[in-house]
Amino acid sequence: MKKFLLAVSAAALLAAGCNKQNNAPAAENNAAENAPAASLATATSGDIAYFNIDSLVNRYDMYTDLRAAYEEKAKKAENELTSKGRSLENSVRDYQEKIQKGLVTRSQAQTMEENLNKQQQTFVEHRDKVMAEMAEEEQVMLNRIHYSITQYLKEFNSDYRFKMIVSSTGAGPVLSADPSLDLTEVLLEGLNKQYAAEKQATAKAAPTAK
Repeated sequence: MKKFLLAVSAAALLAAGCNKQNNAPAAENNAAENAPAASLATATSGDIAYFNIDSLVNRYDMYTDLRAAYEEKAKKAENELTSKGRSLENSVRDYQEKIQKGLVTRSQAQTMEENLNKQQQTFVEHRDKVMAEMAEEEQVMLNRIHYSITQYLKEFNSDYRFKMIVSSTGAGPVLSADPSLDLTEVLLEGLNKQYAAEKQATAKAAPTAK
């Protein structure tokens, strides 16, 4: 799923804004109540902070769950295509063997060839459809992860106690910075707590199977 991580990393995950002195005291109190306790030991109000998007996404429970579901579906799709492909290959070999051994008439051979062409066309169309559906599934996953992180960042920095929060990867753009400005662990803790609460609420709301 490296492609998945890279795609999320490429998204512009920024939460920026100037300090608003009029609302700062009340807003900072609300943020302190909702933010993870670890945030108290990190960057202070007014700083430009950052987080490592690769590390955040890779350890985000929502990503883990969505990735597992996607990989299971992708495996089933791959197995189905492999099975259909082998069936088509067997039909082609059977046709070739009968032609080589002279076991069918030219008319029969022509009919068999036409049927094989139709089977191949059907297979290619089905393969392309499945691949398009899986690509769409992956894009939806990207969108859900991106939306969840950006929405949490907006809430996390709703009081603008940080002038800006930028995302970084191992290759940049943040190449050197004070570790106290790294909000990765703080954001991860908050995101996972939020996701756990959402899962619990969804489970309670789901109808009980009889």
